[in-house]
Amino acid sequence: MAIRRLAEEGRLSGAVVHGALVYLAGQVADDPTLDAEGQTADILAQIDALLAEAGTDKSNLLTITVVLADIRDARR
Repeated sequence: MAIRRLAEEGRLSGAVVHGALVYLAGQVADDPTLDAEGQTADILAQIDALLAEAGTDKSNLLTITVVLADIRDARR
């Protein structure tokens, strides 16, 4: 089974497709000066684009982990 890399940048890829699974990790906002809501919207748009390129969408996600630098950002 072949591995397909999407949005390759040097030694990293935005996503990796293997069989019927798409792996995404380490998505960060393009503009780190945005607030938590703005960065989240940016990251979700990036994820939508990568999943679309892989031929799928968020309705097929199995698991997701969100990491915040400051937990207080989750309460806003």
